[in-house]
Amino acid sequence: MQHETPSDFYARRAPEIDAQADEANRRCTRFQISSVALFLALVACVYAPFATKKFPVWIIILPAAGFVVTSKRALAHRRQVLRLLSVREHYDKGTARLRHQWDSLDDGKEFIDRDHLYATDLDLFGRGSLFQLLCSARTHAGRDMLAGWMKKLAERDEVLARQASFAELRSRHDVREAVAGAGSSSIFTLRPRTIRDWVNEVAARPQLPRWIHAVAFGMVLVLAAIPFTYWFGYVSLQTVWFLIGGWLGVELAFSSLFMKDVQFITASVDSPASELAIVADLLEVIERERFSSPKLAAIADRVKQANVPASRKLRHVVRLITFLQVRNLLVPLSVLLWCTQLTAAIDRWHRLHGADLLEWLTAIGEFEAIVSLSAYAFEHPHDVFPEIIDGHGPLFSAEALGHPLIDEAVCVTNDVCLGTDARFLIVSGSNMSGKSTFLRAVGANAVLAWTGAPVRCASLQISKFNFAAAIHIQDSLADGQSHFFAEMKRLRRMIDLAEDGPLLFLVDEIMSGTNSKDRRIAGEWVMRALIRRGAIGLITTHDLTLTEIASDGMPGRNAHFEDSGEGGRLHFDYKLRAGLLTHSNALNIVRMLGIDTNT
Repeated sequence: MQHETPSDFYARRAPEIDAQADEANRRCTRFQISSVALFLALVACVYAPFATKKFPVWIIILPAAGFVVTSKRALAHRRQVLRLLSVREHYDKGTARLRHQWDSLDDGKEFIDRDHLYATDLDLFGRGSLFQLLCSARTHAGRDMLAGWMKKLAERDEVLARQASFAELRSRHDVREAVAGAGSSSIFTLRPRTIRDWVNEVAARPQLPRWIHAVAFGMVLVLAAIPFTYWFGYVSLQTVWFLIGGWLGVELAFSSLFMKDVQFITASVDSPASELAIVADLLEVIERERFSSPKLAAIADRVKQANVPASRKLRHVVRLITFLQVRNLLVPLSVLLWCTQLTAAIDRWHRLHGADLLEWLTAIGEFEAIVSLSAYAFEHPHDVFPEIIDGHGPLFSAEALGHPLIDEAVCVTNDVCLGTDARFLIVSGSNMSGKSTFLRAVGANAVLAWTGAPVRCASLQISKFNFAAAIHIQDSLADGQSHFFAEMKRLRRMIDLAEDGPLLFLVDEIMSGTNSKDRRIAGEWVMRALIRRGAIGLITTHDLTLTEIASDGMPGRNAHFEDSGEGGRLHFDYKLRAGLLTHSNALNIVRMLGIDTNT
């Protein structure tokens, strides 16, 4: 097992999980059959004493106890089956990430922000995105946290703390399995922000009187006592039915007083019920672990402060919601004021722990983001943690840098250094030569570095900077905005951002919407504005006149991607070379169109 690859581990572990699930399912079936038989025996034992008065009431104890025990065991095994199925899904998705099979993975498309300074340009979200490669979170809190880390670069101390936590969990498959098996519901069945919406909705409504639960429980006890008046010979059977009917009318009148609030609470808990169960399981995972890294230990402390563990408090309300949802299956429960009692208890729990729940949710979000990135670290054992440079000017220095979304077996890597000898690179080359992919590789690794994750490099030294890109600039017919105008707006934002501190900029085919002469002049002024404000970065172009900027007294260098080919066939090796592109591929492009250049 010493040289077992992540792919081999997932392939070995998946059938082991299947075998465990099959065995748990067989046990569940056996206990379910036993519980049905004992329930039928219980019905017979309940009927016999009251119908014939020849059997003592206590004979119901044995089948009742047996029914409770077997039902609980069946439910426990059923939960184990669901947990194991979720764990199996976790390994299936791990395999899908390694193979870049995107259809089964969470694309995080709701996090797409066309106005963000780099998220869309670097394919952070959507199909085939970096988010799909990173995210294995089960809750919206975890997904939101991970997306937030990707869209906003952290401070150095926070990044170092995350690195330590990822390193601690990198080989902890047991923790990731526990997280994967939390709850029994798929994240895709849940409405975004369900728990926060629930907390805010209920908080905006007046509280139910605290005495409702006690009064309702007392009324149910009275109803339960009425049949015994006949058993002990105090009244006739006809009188018993009359008393029961009258008391049910009293219960109906009592419950109608609070019908509107009961219906509101009942409707409000249906959406968050499944995710609350997942959160409770995740809290329990955190509570039982002993972490050594400071960030994980701090998260654990946030859910362990009270005498009663957070998971136990949350499981209490999950049970209340589960019992409340049984009303749809067992209509006769209404005679027990089932909804009134349970909604009063849920309302009281919410008033006591609603604010705590939001804090637990934040802790869960951080924990799930860490677990997701620890899985990424495990799945890419050759990727390294970057060195975060402090007290230095803007710096991005990478050896053997590749794009994390390209299969490692075919990924071509390049070296790049910005901030020491050169403040910027002008990368030239023909279309399809690899310029845009190279820019995205730099950007994607910068995002990984500042989330604390390993990077697709042999080594990376990186300092703190703001970050902006102009790669996927889009026009907008609705806003009357051309591609060129959209690019100008993005460049203006880059210049403004450089005023606030060090900036890494990435611009693909700068000024592509204008003629060569204007592109040369305007491009140089943009570069001067950025460099004068302390920025570092890269621009790409297939217009060789722009390469003159790097030799015009500015602290930049030229680099290029080459192509080769004969007979109308182009070949690219995607290797970055220093200096200017020295040959043209114009004739090869013409031949690709089927035009004979010999005539």
